[in-house]
Formats: sequence, C-alpha cells, structure tokens
Amino acid sequence: MWTAVRFTSQIQPNAPLPAEDHSSSPILTNTRDERRTTVRRLTVLLLVCLPLFANAANVTVNCNLPAPLGKINIALKYMNPAGPNTITVIGTCKENVYIQGFDRLTLIAKPGAVITDASGGQQWAVVYISDSRRISIQGFTISGGNVGVRCENFSLCRFSGNTFTGTAQRGVDINDSDATFSGDIFQNNSGQGIFAQSSHFTAAYLTLQNNQSGTFIMWSTVIGNNWTVSNNAQDGIFVAATNFQLIDSNVYGNAWNGIDAVDLSDLSLPNDTVTGNGYDGVYIGDTTKVAFNGGRYTGNGLVWGAPDIGCGEHYALADGIAGIYGNTNCPVPQVAAAQVKAK
Repeated sequence: MWTAVRFTSQIQPNAPLPAEDHSSSPILTNTRDERRTTVRRLTVLLLVCLPLFANAANVTVNCNLPAPLGKINIALKYMNPAGPNTITVIGTCKENVYIQGFDRLTLIAKPGAVITDASGGQQWAVVYISDSRRISIQGFTISGGNVGVRCENFSLCRFSGNTFTGTAQRGVDINDSDATFSGDIFQNNSGQGIFAQSSHFTAAYLTLQNNQSGTFIMWSTVIGNNWTVSNNAQDGIFVAATNFQLIDSNVYGNAWNGIDAVDLSDLSLPNDTVTGNGYDGVYIGDTTKVAFNGGRYTGNGLVWGAPDIGCGEHYALADGIAGIYGNTNCPVPQVAAAQVKAK
C-alpha cells in the first residue's frame, strides 16, 4: 500500500515527461560530424581564396582541385589588372584562359603543369591574350584547341620554356603585337608552329618540328638565333613581306623548302645550316633580298632535284655562291635582285 501511494504521488496528471537523452544517437552524431566537416571545408576555402579577394600579387592555382580553387580564370577575375601579379600553376588545367587588359602578369608552371582546351574547339585559343602588356608564360605544355596561344591587339607576350602541341591549327598566333620566345618547342601542330602577321618578335633556341610548317610570317619583323627547324610537312620557314634575320640555326628535313622567302622580304642569314630539305634549301622570290654570311647550304632538293639556293624568275645571287654554299639556279645579280654577301 505504501509503495502504491508513493508511486502515484510521483506521477501527476498532465505533468511533462522527462526529456530523452539523445547524446548517443548515431543519427545526431553523424549530423554533428557533417557540420564540423563542412565548417572545416569552408574555412580552408576562405583561407585559400582570401588572397584572391584581396587582389594579392601572388597566388597558386592547383588545377587538380575542383573550382574555384582549380581555375586560372577565377584567380584572374579577382586580380588587379594593373599588376604586378604572379600565378603559379600546378597540375592539368582544362580551361580556356582569357587575359584582356592586363599588365605585368606572369603565369609560371610547376613541373608537369598543362593547360588544355576545354571547349572542344569552340574557342579560338587555349590561352587568349588581348590588349595586354608584359604577359609572361613560363614552362607550360599548352595543347589542343585551334590555337595554343593567341596574342593580339597590341599586346606584349613573353614565352619561355613552353611546349605548344596538338593544335588543330597553330601553336602560337601573333597579330598586331610584340612577342619574345626563349627555349620554346612547337611540335605536332596541324598548321604552323608560329603564325605571325603585322608583328615583331625575337626568338632564341626554338624547336619547330613535325608541324605542317614551322612558321608562316607576313608583314613582320623577326630576329632569331639558334633555331632548330626540322621534319615539317611543308616549308620549314615561310616569310612574306617580312624583315627576317636568322643566326646560327639549323633547318633540315622539311618536305618543301627549308626557307621560303617571297613578296619583298629582306633576309639576313649569318652562319646557318640548311640541308636535306625536299625542295630548295632557300627559295628567293618576288623581289626578295637575301644576305648570306657563312653557313652551309647543301644536300637539298631530295624530292624534286631543286637547288640548294633557288631564285625565282627575276632574281639572282652573287657570283661564286655555288662553290661556297652548294648549287644554285640563280643568275648574275640584277638591279632590284636578291643580294648575297659571299663568305
């Protein structure tokens, strides 16, 4: 009786039930863990992105991470275009990079960094540079797309140690701009390694191989040294209406002409070796002038029996050139003809 009275006295009608203890519930424990993980991720994201939002001069983009951390374009979006800015890139970046109106921007590749076309050929270039000055691209493999890099609209583009490969048209396309190259490789492009028009560029230690043609240059000024131009499916070097100087370089094994110069071009070729090309070693046409100074021009015309140095209908070389440089079909020099400085 006493027990019953005590029991009933502890339970009152409509009294609230004791709160349940869920501290050990697996569902709530998992929810808390997920929240903690989300907070940690957001903190890391904030710490990484703060430099971008603060217009920092130096950032690292790891393209092996998902966006926004893994996108060069996202980094560019939050930078001050006036610069100076440096982006160090890690991994494989599948994107079409757009640079417009920037100055003093440097993109540096960590070993193995790649930028490759993400548009399926819908965008013109993998890296597009317009109306920009002092843009430096260093150490990348740039592949796919129609063009690896297009530098246009009065830009200044500087390239060093890059490989441009596997494009549907051109490795680098320079239009109405200035450029410098140092130690870059252009290979396996379906068009030209370098295409340039109405531009100026200097280039040292280039390799142009296994493209449709090594270069196609019009209305431009070019100074090059220590090039290797080999095994291209058409001309090794084609220039038209261009001032072109090539020093201490090797041009060999190209299916058409080693060097093809037309349309009022003016060439200086000190100490070059041009050999083993399918047509002429050097073809001089269309009121073009060429000054040779040393070098070796032999063993060309492998396919068609063309001369080592060939002249168009109206042009000629200096006397004695055949004995020094190889064979030639060029007659005695005429007024407004090709000019050759013998060794």
